[in-house]
Amino acid sequence: MSATPSEAEVAGSRPVEQRRPDPAAAVPARHRARPAGDRVALLLGAFVAVATPLVAAADLAVPGRALLALAFVLTVPGVPLAVLLRVPDRLLRSALAVALSVAVTLLTAALQVVTGWWSPVGFAVGTAAVSLVATVVALREMPRAGPRSPGGARSAGAHAAAGSPDWERPAAVVGLVAALGLWWPATRWLELDDAGPLGVIGVAGWPYVVALALVGLVAARQLLRPVLDGAVLAATAVVLAVVLFGFANVGDGQAGVSVGWLHVGFIRFMTEQQATFAGLDARAYWPGFFAAGAHLVELAGLPNASALLTLSPAVFNVAAIAPLLVVARCVTGSGRLAWLAVFVYLTANWFQQDYFAPQAVAFLLYLVVLATLLWSVTSGGTTPLAGPWYRRALTAWRRRPGLPAGVSAGRSLAWEAALLLIAAAIVVSHQLTPATLVFALMVFVLTGSTRFRRLWLLVALLFLGWFSYMATDFWVGHLSTVLGDLGQLNSNLTSAVSARVGLDSDPVYDAMQNVRLGWSVLYALAGLAGWWTIRHRPGAPLLAGLTVCAGGLVLFGSYGGEVVLRSFVFAAPLLASLAALALRGLVRHRSPVALALLAVLLTGAALMLTATRGVNIAFERVSAGDLAAARVVAEELQPGQVVGTLQATGALGADRVGESVPLDMSEAGCGLSPLRCALVERPDFIVVSRTQDALGQLREGRPAGWTTEIADELVDRGLYTVVHEGGGATVLRAAEQGG
Repeated sequence: MSATPSEAEVAGSRPVEQRRPDPAAAVPARHRARPAGDRVALLLGAFVAVATPLVAAADLAVPGRALLALAFVLTVPGVPLAVLLRVPDRLLRSALAVALSVAVTLLTAALQVVTGWWSPVGFAVGTAAVSLVATVVALREMPRAGPRSPGGARSAGAHAAAGSPDWERPAAVVGLVAALGLWWPATRWLELDDAGPLGVIGVAGWPYVVALALVGLVAARQLLRPVLDGAVLAATAVVLAVVLFGFANVGDGQAGVSVGWLHVGFIRFMTEQQATFAGLDARAYWPGFFAAGAHLVELAGLPNASALLTLSPAVFNVAAIAPLLVVARCVTGSGRLAWLAVFVYLTANWFQQDYFAPQAVAFLLYLVVLATLLWSVTSGGTTPLAGPWYRRALTAWRRRPGLPAGVSAGRSLAWEAALLLIAAAIVVSHQLTPATLVFALMVFVLTGSTRFRRLWLLVALLFLGWFSYMATDFWVGHLSTVLGDLGQLNSNLTSAVSARVGLDSDPVYDAMQNVRLGWSVLYALAGLAGWWTIRHRPGAPLLAGLTVCAGGLVLFGSYGGEVVLRSFVFAAPLLASLAALALRGLVRHRSPVALALLAVLLTGAALMLTATRGVNIAFERVSAGDLAAARVVAEELQPGQVVGTLQATGALGADRVGESVPLDMSEAGCGLSPLRCALVERPDFIVVSRTQDALGQLREGRPAGWTTEIADELVDRGLYTVVHEGGGATVLRAAEQGG
């Protein structure tokens, strides 16, 4: 006979409820910060703060140095600062600790570039000193450990009362370990050279499918437990993120997109030149991410940033789990639905904006700001509005939410300062995210859902100030680019959607692109359905406004044809949470049939993520052959020489940034056919590869081997000689350059 979880657990009855909460229930006991845990975190953070600069200053080649440096970037000085902020919610405190640490690294690294005081170790020493002082203060202010609260005993008793078998947690662990055990050989057997129009899903293999099925089964069982096991759910989410977002990169042994290798080149330039690459690329005017990458490379003792590429998507998605869970709890009012939202998010995040790039870091910081604001209004509550809807809409901005229980006005002001610090780091690191953040902050103000009423203005001033003064050289020369797409809704949508598929493209590839669109539409409709179920609740306008402001980005520009993708990325945390409300019937009943149905749906969603995310893998990947060809060009290149590619793929930007002149020889880039472009432009080097060939086949309907035919013709005419061939890539050098 099936049992039914409580209404509070499943129905999500009070999402972003605008009311004055019961102080005793402001933060559930299982989510409250614990002094013992804070002490451990502070002591570990202090160790990292001391050890990392010492190891870097002495340049010691010790095992784990790179992990130590990464821990420094993620915990120093954020851990003691987050403890001093005394945010009651443990998950939110952890997310703020990471966000504050990353923000300090971004800001100090950008400061080094702007001022010319390049000294990663010196700034690390200063950051560590601040962290140690904050640690001492936090330890002194921390209450002494007292007897264990009855909450823990009640929790254990609740588990026992629920009748959960003693073997359930070990069984879940075995299932997750087995999934990883299958996933690893699946990555070894993955042959992305054979990936065609179906992408990754066409070559994934049965071990990968079984691994996803095991994770789906564990997740389904945990979501249907009478009492949630947060530790197992967290482990399941982490394993799912690794399996999904690490599969292609680990299987290929390289980063998934060529832009990531370009970022490696920018960081290498900054490390070697100890200066920005302004004048070489527009991204240089937002140096935070690249300077922080160079900062991390020096602290870690790495030769370059390429080691950071492979697992970046998995790491960014794992890092998003904590703030996403806070957002989902605030939206749904249910821990069970919040975890369901996490799995929805992970299985719908095909947009591939989580590679080693500024937008991935900026989005993570944006998500933490969003989580903090939603938690604040949910915990503090607001006065309900009266009157017809138009009067409520016009007067909502006058309201000011209450303070969360036990939080003083001074501490609330400190939270606002922390959010401003995070926003400043976003401003110096990315072009688009600050604008999205300003719009979101304005939605909070207009709906009367934040005490931080000036924050939007402060962030807007930071954004405009940086854009006006620090990026002057960019916008003065590219004003038409900046303003040209403003308000052009139809053309922006066309460039983002329709223009991605050519008239002569492969029909199977076209169908897979339509699957992508369909999966996104289904995601959006699920979110809309979830919002419709709470449309009469006081928090509904806030959630609608936050989601719409992300979609409103299409009015401001095409952003290189990616504006729709970026809109979905910013809306995804809310869409996932709202979709969980629409899907709450899946976790309402506990029975073998319900378990099987939920497991199948989660596994199917994970496979859909694999299919939609990996559809372009045939040409987006950077293979070992592409890397070998790029190294040969870097070794042979003389400054100022022209390097051509038949399609814009590969890793040519990973080294010697600014020393060569790139030439896109595709018809769209050159205005001529690739062969004609080679004959007219006569670049010093031409690189052809399997990935370029795949791009032409899938998007332009060219025959297999078309790149090889062009290379052979150029060699047969005596215009070029082969200087490298192997791994599916060939490097040609103009004959007059000699051999």
